[in-house]
This record gives sequence, C-alpha cells and structure tokens, in this order.
Amino acid sequence: MSSDIAKIRSERAISAASLNILFTCAGRRVWLLNAFRQAMAQLGLSGQILAADVTIASPAYHRADRGIILPPVGDPEYLPALLDAVSDHRVGLLVPLTDLDLRLLAGAREPLAQRGCTAMIGGEQAVAQCQDKARTNELLKRAGLPVIRTLGLEQFQDSPFYPCFVKPAQGSAGVGTGLIENPEQLRAHVAVFGSRLLVQDYIPGQEYTLDVYRSRSGQVCCVVPRQRLAVRSGEVEKGITVRDPVLIQAAVKLAGVLEDLWGVFCCQCRRSGSDATEPPWFFEINPRFGGGAPLSIAAGANLPLYLLQELLGLPITARLGEFTDRLLMLRYDESVFVKLEGEPDALPGYQTPTFR
Repeated sequence: MSSDIAKIRSERAISAASLNILFTCAGRRVWLLNAFRQAMAQLGLSGQILAADVTIASPAYHRADRGIILPPVGDPEYLPALLDAVSDHRVGLLVPLTDLDLRLLAGAREPLAQRGCTAMIGGEQAVAQCQDKARTNELLKRAGLPVIRTLGLEQFQDSPFYPCFVKPAQGSAGVGTGLIENPEQLRAHVAVFGSRLLVQDYIPGQEYTLDVYRSRSGQVCCVVPRQRLAVRSGEVEKGITVRDPVLIQAAVKLAGVLEDLWGVFCCQCRRSGSDATEPPWFFEINPRFGGGAPLSIAAGANLPLYLLQELLGLPITARLGEFTDRLLMLRYDESVFVKLEGEPDALPGYQTPTFR
C-alpha cells in the first residue's frame, strides 16, 4: 500500500470532530491520558480514550473511557486481538507506552492503516536501531556524537575494567542495569540476570532525559531536556527542566539520523564534570513517550497536542527551545479504587505478591 493511500484511509477514521485514541500497555500512565484529553478539548475533538492492558489491575485501564484486555505481548494472539480492537472501536490513533510491543507495532503499520488507524511508531529499521545497543552506538557515530565504549560480556572478560556499567542487551525500565565495582559484584549480577549483558564505561555525573517531537518530514519541532534527580523502578521520580542549548542541539543531531522515526520519543544521556559546553554521552533512545513526559508537557511542550495537530494536517505549534526552564517535578503516588466483580484470583500478585 502506498503512503498516500494509507494516509487517506487513516483520515477516514477522523471525522471533523471525532477521534478515538488507543494506548497499548497503558499501565499507570493516567496523567498522559488526561493530557491527551486536554489536547483533544483544545482542538475541539470528541472521541474516546481507550487503554489496553493485560489485566484489569491497571490504573489507566480504569481511568480511560474504555479499558480493553489484550493477551500478553509475547502471545501469538496479541496482534490479531489488537487489530480486532482497532476495528471494533474505530481507533484513529494508536500510541504505544512501553518498549514491549514496539517492534511488533512497527511491523504492523500497514495492517493498522488498512483499518483506518495511524500508529505513532517508526518503521522496523528505526525501532530496531533504537533498541539494539550496538546499533544505537552506530547512530551516535553517524550523528557526530560521543560514543560510550560498549562490549559484550565475553569481550569484556578478555580485558575487564572497573567500575563499569552493565545492562541487558535488550531491556526496559532499568531492570538488570547496575554499576559494578569489582568481579565479585559482576558474578553476582550475572547469577541474577544472566550473561546476555552489555558492559560499558561508567560515565558519572548529571543524567538527563530529552523529550523530542520529530515530524514525519524529519523536522525536530521540540526538545525539552529534563535532569533526572531521583529514579524509582527505572522511571524519574524527581526532575527539573533545563534550557541547555548544547543538549538541545545534540538531540537535533541525533534525530537527524533516526530513519523514519516520528512523533514523540525520548533519549537519555549523561554529562561528566561541570563544563556546560561538554557534549553529552547518550546511552538510550526510546522511540515512544517517556515515563517523565508529564514534566515536559507541564513545562509548556504540549506533546499530545503536537501529535494531534500533525495527524489532523494542522500546523504544529511547537517552537524549538520554548518551554518553562527550571520547572521542578516531585511525583507522588495516587490511588485508583475499583469494586471488583467476581473473584480476585486472576489479579497479578494474588497467589504471590510482586515486587519491583
């Protein structure tokens, strides 16, 4: 199918005043769902916010206009069930919220478009480059940015160095990552997380996540650097926006080599030392909304609005570098209370509690 036909079919799902949006692996992203509601209201759009998850034990599932239960992402029935949900609920926009189904969705852009749905996802090549750490380093080289030395575990053991930083070859939410000071710590880490690890030079210093909006034409419309002050379970708990021209321009350079990646994505970097002119060391690209995106949105970078504007063929109102500087975010937990219908034995953690 040509891109023009896909675009026409996608637009059929969006009437002059209605759009249904489906979020996959919605989990706890209630704040983001509400941000999309506000953006829809700003544009005069009606429609439903739908949240898909594997269990009803999901706050976003209950805070959405409609919750949808899907099989686990690794189940062969996940994609067929998702496509059915898109057709049944006349979904015009699909937004992934975790790494779990990104590659699957990247390969399903055409069948989604045939159902009148646009997915905010790049192609398979672009997504694979972001999720494969070795290929990410190649992107950084092409962008002219510093590259952190990265080795496979076997390679590292031929010529070890400490301290080092280890992470799974493919991982998410900070699971399996850690600072390693000596061989004993490394052996203990491998015993828990396995040997499919990458080992990197440890770059101490300040850590940043940069939220980026890149249009389908490749234009970088928005970059918001936010310094990570405290992290819990891989997600920022305390952070502050930083209007730093060096970081912003580094993100623009990186975005320039990201194939057909479009919409909202985030990248993570560190800067060692106090020299603000020093280029950042990037180590992660997530081709989706970051968990800390609410901070950038609150700072005036209305990422959901930009996405809806582009989807509707409207001018994107983002201005590079325009956001509230030094806006501090201090997150806290909020509860969702639901009266269960039926027995609770299907809830995750019912037989044995889960810990993160």
